[in-house]
Order: sequence, then C-alpha cells, then structure tokens
Amino acid sequence: MAKQPASVIFLDDSEDLRELMPILLKTALGVDCLCFSSLKELEKHSEAAVQAKVAILDINLGSDSDDGVDALNWLKEVGFGGRIVFFTGHARTNPQVEQAERSGVEILEKPLHADKLISFVEHALNGNE
Repeated sequence: MAKQPASVIFLDDSEDLRELMPILLKTALGVDCLCFSSLKELEKHSEAAVQAKVAILDINLGSDSDDGVDALNWLKEVGFGGRIVFFTGHARTNPQVEQAERSGVEILEKPLHADKLISFVEHALNGNE
C-alpha cells in the first residue's frame, strides 16, 4: 500500500520547531508533517511538497537564505494548490513581513499557542477559512 503524502509542510530555520511540529500535528490531528530548514531543501522534495494540503512558512529563514516569500513564489510556480500561511516572530513593520502581507497570505505570529495552530491547520485541511 502506498504511503499517503504528508498533509502539512513546515519551513522554518528553528530546529526545535521542526522537531516539535510533526509531533504536535500527529498527536492533535493525526496528520503527517514534513519539515524543512531551507527553500533548497524544500525544492529537493518538490513532489511531496506539492501534494501537501497546508504549507506553514517562516518568513525569515536567516540572513544567508531565501525567505518565506521566495518559498511562496516557488510553491505557486510548481502548482501548489493548498493553503499557505506565514509564521513569523518579526514585527509587522519588518520589510519581509510587509512584503508577505502584500501577498495576501495569512500571517500567524510567534509565539503562537498550540491550540491556535491546531485550529488553523484543522480548518485549512477541511477547506474552511
């Protein structure tokens, strides 16, 4: 039997968050989550990424890296049809956050309570706004 594709992809430069996210989503919702630390890593798994239903993207992936807006643009290029949300700990006045807001993608701010994240993912998986 073929393995089901992961329901969620998570792009963040925090190793701790990448370790916790799959556990949280599997425990709370029973869904799989693939985690990536960079756009380059995500691109290597493009087939799995495109099949996901939800993408949670950190806006700032570090100074020497592409950012979440680059990941958003790449996901659109490869035909990602799921729901995308940005995840950030930066102030709304940060240029990257301002650019993300202009993209029309929802922004979840860090620190984020687990129940709010779970609720967002659950609604996104069910096709609700």
